[in-house]
Amino acid sequence: MASAGLAVADWQPATTAAPADVRSVAALAAPARHFLFLQGMPGPFFRRLARRLRENGARTSRVNFNGGDVLDWLGGEARAYRGRPEDWSAWLADHLDRTDVTDIVVFGDCRDAHRAARLVADRRGLRFHVFEEGYLRPDHVTLERGGVNGHSSFPRSLRAIDLLATRLGAPDPGMPVPSYFRHRALQAACYYGAAWLGAALFPHYRTHRQWPPMREARGWIRRFLRRRVERTESLRSLTSLAGRPFFLLPLQLEGDSQLSFCSPFASMREALELIIASFASAPPEAMLLVKMHPLDPGIVPWRRVVAEIAAEAGIAGRVVFIERHDLAPLLGAAQGVITVNSTVGPLALAEGKPVMALGDAIYRVPGVTADCPLDAFWQSPPPLDSANVALLRQALLAKCLVNGGFHSEEGLGRLVERSVDRLLC
Repeated sequence: MASAGLAVADWQPATTAAPADVRSVAALAAPARHFLFLQGMPGPFFRRLARRLRENGARTSRVNFNGGDVLDWLGGEARAYRGRPEDWSAWLADHLDRTDVTDIVVFGDCRDAHRAARLVADRRGLRFHVFEEGYLRPDHVTLERGGVNGHSSFPRSLRAIDLLATRLGAPDPGMPVPSYFRHRALQAACYYGAAWLGAALFPHYRTHRQWPPMREARGWIRRFLRRRVERTESLRSLTSLAGRPFFLLPLQLEGDSQLSFCSPFASMREALELIIASFASAPPEAMLLVKMHPLDPGIVPWRRVVAEIAAEAGIAGRVVFIERHDLAPLLGAAQGVITVNSTVGPLALAEGKPVMALGDAIYRVPGVTADCPLDAFWQSPPPLDSANVALLRQALLAKCLVNGGFHSEEGLGRLVERSVDRLLC
């Protein structure tokens, strides 16, 4: 039985047709594939990926949840979901019953709509493809079937990783791709602007993000106006580390789904409280450097929060906070890195630094990351086995990653081509 949301949505005809010779060849390689796209990264990636899939003989369509989705998908076959969140699963199931969808494609598997879609896909035996920011950055994007990060099928033992790497063989290391923050900012602004303008057409839509878009925008404007102040304060804070050993704690975004669904913590503040309380047992000469996430909109006053937690733990003089600084020199100088499941973890491993991961991270593997109590990590970080790190990297590149990026023309073009190859295999 169709749900209420079904009657108010109309199909939009596709406008891009593949050349006959391309379609005839591709149809032999990927017969009867129909990719249904849900929400993606703001910008043209899903639209361009779908167009390339059609040129390779597949059919594509989209479910739009807000005006931003409509803007990013212009020109392709689409249907709007205007129902309530609690009716989404039934609507999707009914829609799949009426179509020949074989694959569902999403960006991020922890949004409520995507988690529900994964369950529906599993019940029907459909392929469920998940894109996400790359496990290994820069130059790569994550693409896995079934789920990513804590929901990934990637093995978590060195023996299984070795077997996987042997079976898949040497991966293509790819090539460097540029990424421009202004592209990301402009695409996000257009997406959320269109979502706001189209709000009346999608009255029940609720964003998956922690903060409303307008509040984030105000936070970003404030950070932009204070950028010189932040740099000055950060440099001043770093001077207190001179000549002293320190550990690096990179903050994750408050509301990050990897905190909510793939860690024992309900918030970044809760993780901070545990880590700083434990650091009180570290050698007295050691310092803890807390770095703000580069994409944090500045809504949470992290400098004040960190100072308050450190004061409560009795180590106010041993915990330093910075908003801005290049990550590479910090990793090079740190004694080790403590994180929940940040993608800074693999960067630190590549620098030869011990890493303690407290959440369900794709790289949390005994023999790669520290496998000891947190209090012991401060006292004596276990040495890193570079061969194990290289093995992990090889397996991740071969199974989970696609060379390319979202935020430059060069990176996007490469990402589309590599993703089509992976999706059609």
